[in-house]
Amino acid sequence: MTRFLPVFSVFIAVIATAVPWGLPADATFILPLLVVMMVFCWRAIPGTELHPAAAAVLGLLADLLSGGPLGFWALMCLVAATVGLKPGSFRERRDLWKQWLVWTALICVLGLFGWLLASLFYLRWIDWWPIAFGVATSIAVFPIVLYGLLWVQSGHIGHSRRTLFRRAA
Repeated sequence: MTRFLPVFSVFIAVIATAVPWGLPADATFILPLLVVMMVFCWRAIPGTELHPAAAAVLGLLADLLSGGPLGFWALMCLVAATVGLKPGSFRERRDLWKQWLVWTALICVLGLFGWLLASLFYLRWIDWWPIAFGVATSIAVFPIVLYGLLWVQSGHIGHSRRTLFRRAA
C-alpha cells in the first residue's frame, strides 16, 4: 500500500462533500462527519500513515469548500486523528466493537463541541438537529466505512485478523 493512499482517499471524500448532492437540510453534516470518520479510521488501522498535519490540512480544505468557519473541520479532523492513534490498551488490540465504542464517544463529544463552537461563531444558538442527525448517521455507518477502508488498504474484500488486530511490539 502506498503511503499516500490514506491522504488521497480522504481528499476524494473532502471533494465529495463539496458536490451538491441534493441532500435535505437536516443532512448537511453527514458528509463532513464522514471525512472526520475516515481520518479516525485511517489513524486506527495498523500499518497506515496519515499524519495529523495532513488531517488538519484536509479539514481546512473541507472548511474552504463548505464555506463554513475557517478551522472548524480542521480542528475536528485533528482531534479525530489524535484519538485514532491513542496509545495504551486500545492500540495494542483493536477490535471492531472497541473502535466503534471509541468512535461513538468521540463523535458525541465532537458533535456537542461543534454545536457550541458554531453557536459561538454565529453569536446565536444554531439548530442542533442537523448535527445530531449527522452524529447518529456516522455512528450507524462506522463499520461500513471501517471495512471499506480496510478493503482499500488490502485490495481485497474481507480482511485478515492480523489487519484489524495488532499486538504491542
